[in-house]
Amino acid sequence: MKHPIRLLLTLSLLLSPLAAKTSQWKQGVTFLSFLRTHNLPQSLYYNLDADDKEVLAEIHAGQEYYIEEGRKSSTYLIPVTDELQVKVVKNSDGKHEISLDLIPFEVLSGSIHFEIQKNLDKELYTKTHSMGLVKSLKEVYSKNINLNKMKKGDTVTIFYEQKRRKGKAVGNPIILASLITVNKQKYYGFLAEDGKYYDSLGKEYQKIKKFTTPFMPPICNCRISSGYTMRRFHPILHRYKAHLGIDYAAPRGTAIKATAQGKIIFKGRKSGYGNCVEIEHGNGLKSIYAHMSKFNNRFKKGSHVSQGTVIGYVGSTGRSTGPHLHFGMYKNGRPVNPGNYISVKKEQAPVRLAGKPYQKLRKLVVNYRSKFKNVQKTGGQPLYVMEGGLLIKKKEIDT
Repeated sequence: MKHPIRLLLTLSLLLSPLAAKTSQWKQGVTFLSFLRTHNLPQSLYYNLDADDKEVLAEIHAGQEYYIEEGRKSSTYLIPVTDELQVKVVKNSDGKHEISLDLIPFEVLSGSIHFEIQKNLDKELYTKTHSMGLVKSLKEVYSKNINLNKMKKGDTVTIFYEQKRRKGKAVGNPIILASLITVNKQKYYGFLAEDGKYYDSLGKEYQKIKKFTTPFMPPICNCRISSGYTMRRFHPILHRYKAHLGIDYAAPRGTAIKATAQGKIIFKGRKSGYGNCVEIEHGNGLKSIYAHMSKFNNRFKKGSHVSQGTVIGYVGSTGRSTGPHLHFGMYKNGRPVNPGNYISVKKEQAPVRLAGKPYQKLRKLVVNYRSKFKNVQKTGGQPLYVMEGGLLIKKKEIDT
Protein backbone atom coordinates (compact mmCIF):
# COMPACT_ATOMS: atom_id res chain seq x y z
CA MET A 1 0.00 0.00 0.00
CA LYS A 2 2.32 2.72 -1.20
CA HIS A 3 -0.14 5.56 -1.72
CA PRO A 4 -1.59 5.81 1.83
CA ILE A 5 1.92 5.86 3.26
CA ARG A 6 2.98 8.52 0.77
CA LEU A 7 -0.10 10.60 1.62
CA LEU A 8 0.50 10.34 5.37
CA LEU A 9 4.17 11.23 4.96
CA THR A 10 3.39 14.23 2.76
CA LEU A 11 0.70 15.48 5.16
CA SER A 12 2.99 15.10 8.15
CA LEU A 13 5.66 17.18 6.41
CA LEU A 14 3.22 19.82 5.27
CA LEU A 15 1.20 20.06 8.47
CA SER A 16 4.02 19.81 11.01
CA PRO A 17 4.19 22.98 13.11
CA LEU A 18 6.60 25.53 11.73
CA ALA A 19 8.25 28.23 13.79
CA ALA A 20 7.92 30.74 10.97
CA LYS A 21 5.21 32.25 8.80
CA THR A 22 6.15 32.13 5.12
CA SER A 23 5.63 35.13 2.84
CA GLN A 24 6.84 36.19 -0.61
CA TRP A 25 8.88 39.24 -1.52
CA LYS A 26 6.67 41.35 -3.77
CA GLN A 27 7.58 43.05 -7.02
CA GLY A 28 8.90 46.57 -6.52
CA VAL A 29 9.64 46.14 -2.80
CA THR A 30 13.04 47.47 -1.69
CA PHE A 31 14.71 46.60 1.57
CA LEU A 32 13.99 50.11 2.86
CA SER A 33 10.29 49.82 2.05
CA PHE A 34 10.28 46.40 3.73
CA LEU A 35 11.64 47.99 6.91
CA ARG A 36 8.97 50.71 6.79
CA THR A 37 6.18 48.17 6.30
CA HIS A 38 7.26 46.22 9.37
CA ASN A 39 7.91 49.29 11.54
CA LEU A 40 11.64 48.69 11.61
CA PRO A 41 14.14 51.59 11.74
CA GLN A 42 15.74 52.45 8.41
CA SER A 43 18.99 53.00 10.28
CA LEU A 44 19.38 49.20 10.20
CA TYR A 45 20.06 49.56 6.48
CA TYR A 46 22.00 52.82 6.51
CA ASN A 47 24.39 51.55 9.20
CA LEU A 48 25.48 48.64 6.98
CA ASP A 49 28.72 48.91 5.03
CA ALA A 50 28.75 49.14 1.22
CA ASP A 51 29.35 45.42 0.65
CA ASP A 52 26.40 44.38 2.79
CA LYS A 53 24.13 46.95 1.10
CA GLU A 54 25.06 45.49 -2.28
CA VAL A 55 24.21 41.98 -1.09
CA LEU A 56 20.71 43.16 -0.13
CA ALA A 57 20.17 44.23 -3.74
CA GLU A 58 20.18 40.50 -4.63
CA ILE A 59 16.76 39.96 -2.99
CA HIS A 60 14.32 39.36 -5.84
CA ALA A 61 10.56 39.31 -6.33
CA GLY A 62 9.01 35.93 -5.49
CA GLN A 63 11.70 35.08 -2.91
CA GLU A 64 10.18 33.34 0.10
CA TYR A 65 11.04 34.77 3.51
CA TYR A 66 10.05 33.83 7.03
CA ILE A 67 8.72 35.70 10.08
CA GLU A 68 9.13 34.07 13.49
CA GLU A 69 6.94 35.59 16.19
CA GLY A 70 8.11 35.17 19.77
CA ARG A 71 6.94 36.55 23.10
CA LYS A 72 9.74 39.09 23.34
CA SER A 73 10.91 39.46 19.75
CA SER A 74 10.10 38.99 16.08
CA THR A 75 12.69 37.59 13.69
CA TYR A 76 12.70 38.13 9.92
CA LEU A 77 14.75 35.66 7.85
CA ILE A 78 15.21 36.64 4.19
CA PRO A 79 17.32 34.29 2.00
CA VAL A 80 19.55 36.15 -0.46
CA THR A 81 21.20 33.07 -1.99
CA ASP A 82 21.01 29.36 -1.22
CA GLU A 83 23.69 29.87 1.43
CA LEU A 84 23.19 33.40 2.77
CA GLN A 85 20.29 35.13 4.52
CA VAL A 86 19.47 38.50 6.07
CA LYS A 87 18.38 38.22 9.69
CA VAL A 88 16.51 41.11 11.33
CA VAL A 89 15.48 40.90 14.98
CA LYS A 90 12.81 43.24 16.36
CA ASN A 91 12.89 43.26 20.17
CA SER A 92 10.08 44.41 22.44
CA ASP A 93 12.50 46.70 24.31
CA GLY A 94 13.02 48.76 21.16
CA LYS A 95 16.44 47.32 20.32
CA HIS A 96 16.86 45.98 16.79
CA GLU A 97 19.57 43.93 15.12
CA ILE A 98 20.51 43.06 11.55
CA SER A 99 23.07 40.56 10.28
CA LEU A 100 24.03 38.52 7.23
CA ASP A 101 24.28 34.88 8.29
CA LEU A 102 24.90 31.51 6.72
CA ILE A 103 21.64 29.59 6.35
CA PRO A 104 21.49 26.49 8.55
CA PHE A 105 20.84 23.34 6.52
CA GLU A 106 20.06 19.74 7.16
CA VAL A 107 22.21 17.51 4.96
CA LEU A 108 20.81 14.16 3.79
CA SER A 109 22.99 11.38 2.40
CA GLY A 110 21.88 9.29 -0.55
CA SER A 111 23.22 6.49 -2.72
CA ILE A 112 22.04 4.76 -5.86
CA HIS A 113 23.14 2.01 -8.24
CA PHE A 114 21.41 0.87 -11.40
CA GLU A 115 22.02 -0.58 -14.83
CA ILE A 116 20.99 1.57 -17.77
CA GLN A 117 18.21 0.19 -19.94
CA LYS A 118 17.79 2.98 -22.48
CA ASN A 119 18.63 6.51 -21.34
CA LEU A 120 20.75 7.66 -18.37
CA ASP A 121 19.04 11.04 -17.86
CA LYS A 122 15.48 9.72 -17.90
CA GLU A 123 16.19 6.70 -15.71
CA LEU A 124 18.18 8.61 -13.08
CA TYR A 125 15.44 11.25 -12.96
CA THR A 126 12.69 8.62 -12.68
CA LYS A 127 14.45 7.05 -9.69
CA THR A 128 15.08 10.36 -7.83
CA HIS A 129 13.03 13.15 -9.46
CA SER A 130 16.18 15.26 -9.16
CA MET A 131 17.42 16.95 -12.33
CA GLY A 132 20.10 18.43 -10.07
CA LEU A 133 21.61 14.97 -9.56
CA VAL A 134 21.69 14.43 -13.32
CA LYS A 135 23.54 17.75 -13.75
CA SER A 136 25.96 17.02 -10.90
CA LEU A 137 26.90 13.63 -12.35
CA LYS A 138 27.62 15.17 -15.74
CA GLU A 139 29.84 17.79 -14.11
CA VAL A 140 32.01 15.06 -12.57
CA TYR A 141 32.86 13.60 -15.97
CA SER A 142 32.14 16.56 -18.25
CA LYS A 143 35.74 17.13 -19.35
CA ASN A 144 36.40 13.79 -20.99
CA ILE A 145 33.39 11.44 -20.97
CA ASN A 146 30.15 12.04 -22.85
CA LEU A 147 27.51 10.47 -20.61
CA ASN A 148 24.88 10.95 -23.30
CA LYS A 149 26.50 8.06 -25.16
CA MET A 150 26.01 5.58 -22.32
CA LYS A 151 23.84 2.68 -23.41
CA LYS A 152 22.07 -0.45 -22.19
CA GLY A 153 24.26 -2.51 -19.89
CA ASP A 154 26.36 0.42 -18.66
CA THR A 155 26.05 1.09 -14.93
CA VAL A 156 25.93 4.07 -12.57
CA THR A 157 26.84 4.16 -8.87
CA ILE A 158 26.64 7.43 -6.90
CA PHE A 159 27.15 8.52 -3.30
CA TYR A 160 25.89 12.04 -2.73
CA GLU A 161 24.61 14.66 -0.30
CA GLN A 162 21.65 17.01 -0.66
CA LYS A 163 20.86 20.09 1.41
CA ARG A 164 17.36 20.36 2.84
CA ARG A 165 15.73 23.38 4.43
CA LYS A 166 12.23 23.32 5.91
CA GLY A 167 11.64 19.93 4.29
CA LYS A 168 12.58 21.07 0.78
CA ALA A 169 15.60 20.34 -1.40
CA VAL A 170 17.92 23.32 -1.84
CA GLY A 171 20.48 23.57 -4.63
CA ASN A 172 21.97 20.68 -6.57
CA PRO A 173 23.26 17.54 -4.84
CA ILE A 174 26.99 17.25 -4.17
CA ILE A 175 28.46 13.98 -5.44
CA LEU A 176 31.04 12.58 -3.03
CA ALA A 177 32.05 9.51 -5.01
CA SER A 178 30.85 7.87 -8.20
CA LEU A 179 31.56 4.99 -10.52
CA ILE A 180 30.28 4.58 -14.05
CA THR A 181 31.01 1.71 -16.39
CA VAL A 182 31.03 2.36 -20.12
CA ASN A 183 31.57 -0.71 -22.30
CA LYS A 184 32.74 -2.48 -19.10
CA GLN A 185 35.44 0.18 -18.59
CA LYS A 186 35.37 1.67 -15.06
CA TYR A 187 35.56 5.41 -14.40
CA TYR A 188 35.74 6.53 -10.77
CA GLY A 189 35.16 10.06 -9.53
CA PHE A 190 36.16 11.19 -6.02
CA LEU A 191 35.60 14.67 -4.59
CA ALA A 192 38.89 15.95 -3.13
CA GLU A 193 39.43 18.76 -0.63
CA ASP A 194 40.15 21.25 -3.43
CA GLY A 195 36.60 20.79 -4.75
CA LYS A 196 37.70 18.95 -7.91
CA TYR A 197 37.08 15.38 -9.00
CA TYR A 198 39.85 12.81 -9.50
CA ASP A 199 40.07 9.17 -10.46
CA SER A 200 41.29 6.54 -7.98
CA LEU A 201 44.94 7.35 -8.78
CA GLY A 202 44.59 11.09 -8.23
CA LYS A 203 44.38 12.16 -11.87
CA GLU A 204 41.95 14.99 -12.54
CA TYR A 205 39.09 14.40 -14.93
CA GLN A 206 40.09 17.27 -17.14
CA LYS A 207 41.65 17.80 -20.52
CA ILE A 208 42.75 21.42 -20.85
CA LYS A 209 43.89 22.83 -24.15
CA LYS A 210 45.06 26.34 -24.88
CA PHE A 211 42.04 28.58 -25.20
CA THR A 212 40.59 31.89 -24.11
CA THR A 213 37.21 31.93 -22.41
CA PRO A 214 34.40 33.61 -24.36
CA PHE A 215 34.12 36.28 -21.64
CA MET A 216 36.16 39.46 -21.37
CA PRO A 217 36.57 41.96 -18.50
CA PRO A 218 33.86 44.66 -18.73
CA ILE A 219 36.55 47.28 -17.96
CA CYS A 220 40.22 46.82 -18.78
CA ASN A 221 43.34 48.20 -17.11
CA CYS A 222 41.73 49.25 -13.84
CA ARG A 223 41.98 48.21 -10.22
CA ILE A 224 39.73 45.56 -8.68
CA SER A 225 38.62 47.18 -5.42
CA SER A 226 36.60 44.22 -4.13
CA GLY A 227 36.58 40.60 -5.24
CA TYR A 228 33.95 37.90 -5.15
CA THR A 229 33.37 36.02 -1.91
CA MET A 230 30.37 34.03 -0.74
CA ARG A 231 31.29 33.70 2.91
CA ARG A 232 34.39 35.45 4.19
CA PHE A 233 34.70 35.60 7.96
CA HIS A 234 35.58 39.13 9.00
CA PRO A 235 38.26 38.93 11.72
CA ILE A 236 37.27 42.26 13.31
CA LEU A 237 33.49 42.19 13.00
CA HIS A 238 33.41 38.47 13.84
CA ARG A 239 30.76 37.66 11.29
CA TYR A 240 30.45 36.43 7.75
CA LYS A 241 30.49 38.95 4.95
CA ALA A 242 29.69 38.32 1.33
CA HIS A 243 30.35 40.15 -1.92
CA LEU A 244 28.58 38.54 -4.87
CA GLY A 245 30.55 40.09 -7.70
CA ILE A 246 33.69 41.99 -8.66
CA ASP A 247 34.01 45.74 -8.15
CA TYR A 248 36.13 47.67 -10.66
CA ALA A 249 37.30 51.07 -9.40
CA ALA A 250 37.30 53.44 -12.36
CA PRO A 251 36.72 57.17 -13.05
CA ARG A 252 33.17 58.33 -13.64
CA GLY A 253 32.29 58.05 -17.32
CA THR A 254 34.59 55.10 -18.09
CA ALA A 255 33.00 52.90 -20.78
CA ILE A 256 31.51 49.59 -19.65
CA LYS A 257 31.55 46.77 -22.21
CA ALA A 258 29.47 43.61 -22.55
CA THR A 259 31.52 40.67 -21.29
CA ALA A 260 30.12 38.47 -24.09
CA GLN A 261 27.44 38.52 -26.74
CA GLY A 262 23.89 38.18 -25.55
CA LYS A 263 20.48 39.78 -25.13
CA ILE A 264 19.68 42.64 -22.75
CA ILE A 265 16.97 41.37 -20.40
CA PHE A 266 16.92 44.34 -18.02
CA LYS A 267 17.79 48.01 -18.36
CA GLY A 268 16.77 50.45 -15.66
CA ARG A 269 17.06 51.24 -12.00
CA LYS A 270 17.26 48.41 -9.47
CA SER A 271 17.20 49.10 -5.73
CA GLY A 272 20.71 49.41 -4.31
CA TYR A 273 22.31 48.70 -7.68
CA GLY A 274 21.14 52.00 -9.18
CA ASN A 275 21.30 52.18 -12.99
CA CYS A 276 21.76 48.58 -14.02
CA VAL A 277 21.94 46.38 -17.13
CA GLU A 278 21.51 42.60 -17.24
CA ILE A 279 22.56 40.47 -20.23
CA GLU A 280 21.56 36.87 -20.90
CA HIS A 281 24.31 34.80 -22.57
CA GLY A 282 22.73 31.36 -22.92
CA ASN A 283 23.58 28.10 -21.13
CA GLY A 284 22.01 29.53 -17.96
CA LEU A 285 24.55 32.38 -17.71
CA LYS A 286 23.67 36.01 -17.03
CA SER A 287 25.84 39.07 -16.32
CA ILE A 288 24.89 42.21 -14.40
CA TYR A 289 26.46 45.71 -14.52
CA ALA A 290 25.52 48.07 -11.69
CA HIS A 291 25.93 51.68 -10.45
CA MET A 292 26.13 53.14 -13.98
CA SER A 293 26.09 56.91 -14.39
CA LYS A 294 24.16 56.54 -17.67
CA PHE A 295 23.24 53.98 -20.31
CA ASN A 296 24.14 53.66 -23.97
CA ASN A 297 20.74 54.64 -25.34
CA ARG A 298 21.34 52.80 -28.61
CA PHE A 299 20.17 49.68 -26.82
CA LYS A 300 17.00 48.76 -24.94
CA LYS A 301 15.52 45.69 -23.27
CA GLY A 302 15.45 42.92 -25.88
CA SER A 303 18.42 44.28 -27.87
CA HIS A 304 21.17 41.88 -28.88
CA VAL A 305 24.72 43.06 -28.22
CA SER A 306 28.12 41.76 -29.30
CA GLN A 307 31.06 41.14 -27.03
CA GLY A 308 32.85 44.40 -26.27
CA THR A 309 29.83 46.59 -27.06
CA VAL A 310 29.66 49.68 -24.82
CA ILE A 311 26.44 49.35 -22.81
CA GLY A 312 26.92 52.17 -20.31
CA TYR A 313 29.34 54.26 -18.27
CA VAL A 314 30.80 54.04 -14.76
CA GLY A 315 28.99 55.99 -12.07
CA SER A 316 27.90 55.85 -8.45
CA THR A 317 24.12 55.48 -8.63
CA GLY A 318 22.29 53.39 -6.08
CA ARG A 319 23.98 52.52 -2.80
CA SER A 320 27.56 53.30 -3.69
CA THR A 321 30.37 55.10 -1.88
CA GLY A 322 32.12 56.20 -5.06
CA PRO A 323 32.42 55.62 -8.82
CA HIS A 324 32.88 51.95 -9.65
CA LEU A 325 31.33 49.08 -11.58
CA HIS A 326 29.81 46.18 -9.71
CA PHE A 327 30.03 43.23 -12.15
CA GLY A 328 28.21 40.02 -11.31
CA MET A 329 27.56 36.73 -13.07
CA TYR A 330 24.90 34.10 -12.46
CA LYS A 331 24.57 30.45 -13.45
CA ASN A 332 20.97 29.19 -13.46
CA GLY A 333 19.99 32.05 -11.17
CA ARG A 334 22.76 31.51 -8.61
CA PRO A 335 25.67 33.94 -8.18
CA VAL A 336 29.05 32.62 -9.36
CA ASN A 337 32.54 34.08 -9.33
CA PRO A 338 33.00 36.15 -12.52
CA GLY A 339 36.74 35.60 -12.22
CA ASN A 340 36.23 31.94 -13.12
CA TYR A 341 34.76 32.96 -16.47
CA ILE A 342 36.86 35.87 -17.67
CA SER A 343 40.28 34.35 -17.01
CA VAL A 344 42.53 33.00 -19.77
CA LYS A 345 43.47 29.33 -19.46
CA LYS A 346 46.83 28.18 -20.79
CA GLU A 347 47.82 24.81 -22.17
CA GLN A 348 48.65 22.37 -19.41
CA ALA A 349 48.56 18.68 -18.64
CA PRO A 350 45.74 17.28 -16.49
CA VAL A 351 46.47 17.74 -12.81
CA ARG A 352 47.70 14.75 -10.81
CA LEU A 353 47.64 14.92 -7.03
CA ALA A 354 50.82 14.37 -5.04
CA GLY A 355 51.98 14.49 -1.43
CA LYS A 356 49.40 14.89 1.34
CA PRO A 357 46.45 15.64 -1.03
CA TYR A 358 47.19 12.35 -2.83
CA GLN A 359 47.47 10.43 0.46
CA LYS A 360 44.11 11.81 1.60
CA LEU A 361 42.51 10.85 -1.70
CA ARG A 362 43.85 7.31 -1.44
CA LYS A 363 42.34 6.95 2.03
CA LEU A 364 39.05 8.09 0.52
CA VAL A 365 39.34 5.50 -2.26
CA VAL A 366 40.02 2.68 0.22
CA ASN A 367 37.09 3.80 2.40
CA TYR A 368 34.67 3.61 -0.54
CA ARG A 369 35.71 0.15 -1.80
CA SER A 370 33.32 -1.74 0.47
CA LYS A 371 30.65 0.93 0.06
CA PHE A 372 30.65 0.49 -3.72
CA LYS A 373 30.29 -3.29 -3.33
CA ASN A 374 27.41 -2.98 -0.88
CA VAL A 375 25.41 -0.46 -2.87
CA GLN A 376 25.84 -2.50 -6.05
CA LYS A 377 24.08 -5.37 -4.24
CA THR A 378 21.27 -3.34 -2.67
CA GLY A 379 20.65 -0.61 -5.24
CA GLY A 380 21.37 2.02 -2.61
CA GLN A 381 19.14 4.36 -0.64
CA PRO A 382 18.35 7.24 -3.02
CA LEU A 383 16.76 10.51 -1.99
CA TYR A 384 13.50 11.42 -3.65
CA VAL A 385 12.30 14.93 -4.50
CA MET A 386 8.50 14.97 -4.35
CA GLU A 387 6.13 17.49 -5.89
CA GLY A 388 6.69 20.88 -4.29
CA GLY A 389 10.36 20.16 -3.71
CA LEU A 390 9.85 18.02 -0.58
CA LEU A 391 12.92 15.89 -0.03
CA ILE A 392 12.65 12.46 1.59
CA LYS A 393 14.37 9.09 1.69
CA LYS A 394 12.91 7.06 -1.17
CA LYS A 395 12.74 3.92 0.94
CA GLU A 396 10.15 5.70 3.11
CA ILE A 397 7.58 5.71 0.31
CA ASP A 398 8.47 2.30 -1.15
CA THR A 399 7.86 0.39 2.07
